[in-house]
Amino acid sequence: MRYMFLGLLLALGFSLAHAVENQAYLGIFAETTSMKMVGMPDIVMPELPPGMPIPAGLAMMMPQRLLTVRLWSPTIAATDAQASLAIPAGLKLGKVLNLSLYRPEPEKVTTPGGQPDTTIPDFTILRYWGSAEAVKDAQPEKFSFKDLTSEQKEKMKEASRSAQKGSNYFYKPGWTTGYWPGDKQNITVKSDAELKGTFALTSNYTGNVEIEVPDTVNFLAPIKLSSPKFDAAIPLDKPIVFQSDAIPTKLGSYAQIIGMKGKDTIIIWSSAEVRTDPGMAWNYLEMADVRANVDAKRFMPAEQLTVTVPAGIFLGCDSVFLRMLAYGPGTALDTGQPLPRVQTKTTLTGMLGGKMMEHGGRR
Repeated sequence: MRYMFLGLLLALGFSLAHAVENQAYLGIFAETTSMKMVGMPDIVMPELPPGMPIPAGLAMMMPQRLLTVRLWSPTIAATDAQASLAIPAGLKLGKVLNLSLYRPEPEKVTTPGGQPDTTIPDFTILRYWGSAEAVKDAQPEKFSFKDLTSEQKEKMKEASRSAQKGSNYFYKPGWTTGYWPGDKQNITVKSDAELKGTFALTSNYTGNVEIEVPDTVNFLAPIKLSSPKFDAAIPLDKPIVFQSDAIPTKLGSYAQIIGMKGKDTIIIWSSAEVRTDPGMAWNYLEMADVRANVDAKRFMPAEQLTVTVPAGIFLGCDSVFLRMLAYGPGTALDTGQPLPRVQTKTTLTGMLGGKMMEHGGRR
C-alpha cells in the first residue's frame, strides 16, 4: 500500500530528486521532526542522570533534529570509490562523515518471492483544498483509478516499481548515490548543534567541493500547535482550526491531511488555496521555489499561523493522518563539481483520530 500510494504521487508529477541532468549534485539537508497523537499530551522532558539515554518510547514523541547527506552522480561508481564529508565542529557529529554508496541494479528482484507487486487497486480519491469552515464550491474533486487510461496505468506501475527499487536513496537508473547516515545508523543531532561553518566533500570518483554555511542558516524550531488540543478526541464533524507558533526565519509552510475510509476511498485535504498535486511539497525545495509557491498560494506565507479544515470531510474515516511542513533558509553554489546546497525544513506528523483510534484516545 505504501509503495502504491508513492507510485500515485510519482505518476502525478512528484519527483524524488531535482538535479541538472548529468550534473553531480551534493545535498546537505537539515530537518527538525515532531510527532503528535490524539490522546497523548505534549511530552515534558524529564530530568535524567548525566549520560542516561532518553527511553525510546519517550524520544519518539519528542522533537528531533536530523541531518541527511545525499551525493548524486551520473555514473556507476567503481568498486574502490569513496566519498567523505568534513563537517563543522558545531554539528557535534565528529570531524568527518563517511558516505555509503548505493549502486542501483535495475534488473535485480527487490521483493521476496518474485517481482514487485504493482497491481493497481480500485481506489477513489476525493480531494479538497483551501482554508475554510465549510467545503468550498466545486469540491471535492473526484478521481478513480478505474478511470485511468492504459497509458496512465502503465506510468503508475512504472513509478511504483521505481519506488520499490530504491526510494530511500533517490533511485535513478545509471546513477550512484552517496548517503549518510548509513543503513544501520539512526543518528539524532543534539539540540544545541549548529550548521554554520564549512562543509567539504572529498571523493575519488565525482569531484571535491566546499560550501560555507552562514549563521543565518540553522536547524529550524519544531512546529508547535496551540490548536487543536491533542489530549482529547478531535471532533471531525466540525471545522478543525490549526494554530501554530511563529518560527523565526520560516519562508513558507504547507499542511496536508489524508484519511482512509473503508478499503477503497482516500480523502486528501491541503492548505493550498489553489489546486495542487499530492506530494508536491515534501521534497527539499530551493528558497526561490518556496517563495514562488507562496506567491502562487500553494504554500502559506510565513506570517500565516492559522489554517482551517472544512467541517465533516474526514467524518467516518478509519484513520486520519496530518502532516505539516515549514521551509527555512538555505545556501547553495551555482558552480562546482558536484553542485552543493544546504537546505532546512521542519515537519510535524500526527494522528488526528478515526474509527481505528476510538478506543485508544481519551473520550
